[in-house]
Amino acid sequence: MTRIIVHAGFHKTGTTNLQSFLSANRARLKPHASIYMGHQLGEARRLGRIYGERPVIWRRWLFRRALRRFLATLPDAPVILISRESFAGAIPGATRLGRPVTRYAPMAVPLAREIVAGCHRRFGANAQVELLYTTRARDGFLRSVWGHQLRTKRLTEDLASFTAHFPADLDLAAEIATAVAPVTVHTATLEDVAGVPLGPGRLLLDLLGVSQAERAGFAPPDDHHTGPSAALRDRFLRMNRSRPKGKALRQEKERLWREESQAREH
Repeated sequence: MTRIIVHAGFHKTGTTNLQSFLSANRARLKPHASIYMGHQLGEARRLGRIYGERPVIWRRWLFRRALRRFLATLPDAPVILISRESFAGAIPGATRLGRPVTRYAPMAVPLAREIVAGCHRRFGANAQVELLYTTRARDGFLRSVWGHQLRTKRLTEDLASFTAHFPADLDLAAEIATAVAPVTVHTATLEDVAGVPLGPGRLLLDLLGVSQAERAGFAPPDDHHTGPSAALRDRFLRMNRSRPKGKALRQEKERLWREESQAREH
């Protein structure tokens, strides 16, 4: 029986760190799982986000078709591990019909159902499908999302105004678990792995049953994947408010972000 673990989200919850860990340790993980992420996923890697930006039935169908095409290419293996945060939809704060996306459930639940159905279709009804969602405390999550939207979009709201759009009880995964039951849904918070040498990668080692003795040889993830500093977020906000939107604004923000990122590495 094939076991398929799909790390399907969420954004800004240590996903890049987790994927960096997988990339750095792909060879060591080979006896435990076949790993697929990034461009290996084909069009499915972006169509989850596109569906999330506007969850209409034909976009869901496009995701379903792309996911099935990807799964059809996979050779049989005892354990398969797939990671892609856009399998939960669009990042919160993205605009949908003039309003910001404030909840995952309307997009993540249908996508989760498609993932489960697609895996069973490819590997059989008895395949053991498990979903993993990394989460994060509300304040840190929204601060990170806000910083991302400042950098990538022309967001002009300050943090307090942006946060006010979101419900006070921002539970990222509860509705998904209910919707796909009895499929197992694993959740873990970013705070649970704060300061842990292998970071969010430890969650996957736990799920894969990698022994403590084996873990000593695993490389830690690249820890440079953090959001803009507070100073740079403030600068982005001023730029978004004062400059006309367009390519020049995007390029200038990306230049500043690239310079800050490079400075952190040295």
